[in-house]
Amino acid sequence: MPADRHVVEVKLPNGTIAFVRATDLDEGQPDEAVWTGAFDFEHIAGTLEGIAESIRAAVDKAKPSSTRVELGVELAVTSGKLVGLIVEGGGRGALTVTLEWHRPD
Repeated sequence: MPADRHVVEVKLPNGTIAFVRATDLDEGQPDEAVWTGAFDFEHIAGTLEGIAESIRAAVDKAKPSSTRVELGVELAVTSGKLVGLIVEGGGRGALTVTLEWHRPD
């Protein structure tokens, strides 16, 4: 059975409120209070930063002339926090992130 998805408010680092669709990872739990109020996007930004740093370190070892990495991130809520699920690049990610590094010849 597919997980429930809800539209939730997310507070961006600049204070702007955005509405996103997030998957409920705690489906079947009795506490619906976790879906009230605005979620903080900072954890998602930190997740993306960590992924980018890890990929960049691996790419730096390989030293290609150009690199493009695309990943899909589906937004989800668990234990009252907004989290990112890494999904297939062509999956139903709420965010598609493209990271590129170009090296001078």
